[in-house]
Amino acid sequence: MVAFLVGVAKLLVSALTAVLVVFVTYKVFVKANTDFDEEKEIKNGNVAVGILVTALLLGSANIIQNALTPLTNLLLYSLQGGDTAMSRTRLALYAAAHLSMAFIMAVVAMSFSLRVFGRLTRSYMRAGLELQKGNVAVGLLLAGVVFVVGMYIGDGVEALAKSLVPQAGFSQIQMMR
Repeated sequence: MVAFLVGVAKLLVSALTAVLVVFVTYKVFVKANTDFDEEKEIKNGNVAVGILVTALLLGSANIIQNALTPLTNLLLYSLQGGDTAMSRTRLALYAAAHLSMAFIMAVVAMSFSLRVFGRLTRSYMRAGLELQKGNVAVGLLLAGVVFVVGMYIGDGVEALAKSLVPQAGFSQIQMMR
C-alpha cells in the first residue's frame, strides 16, 4: 500500500510540476524575446515561431526534469519513512531552491545558446527576422539548436543537483515489496 501511495504522490507532484513548468517557461521566454512579439505571432498562425516556442518548452522541461530527479528521489525516500535527518520545511526549501535553480539555468542556457547561434550565423541569416516572416526552415533549425542544448545542459544540471541534494546511501534504502 505504501508503494501505491508513493506512486500516486509522485504522479500528482509530476503533473503539477509539469503544468507549472510549461506555463512559467512559456511566459518567461515570451517576455525575454525582445526581437518581436511571440504571442502575437503565434496568435497569427506563425508556424515557425510555434515550432521554436515548442522546442523551448521541451528543452526547458528536459533541463528542469533532470534537476529535479535527485530531489524527487529524496522526497520519495522521506515519504517512505527514510531517515533523512531533515524536516519537511527543509525539504520544501530544497524543492523550491532546486526548482528555481532549474528554471534559471534553463532560461539562461536557452537564451544564451540562441543568442550565440544568432551571432555565429548573422553574416548570412537574420534568424529573428526570418522567424517573424514565418520561415519554417529557420524555426526547425533553431528548434534543433534548443533540443541539443537541452540534452547537454540537462545532464550537467542533474550532476549539479546531485551534488547539492543530500542523497540516501545504499545502506539506507529499503526495497519496496
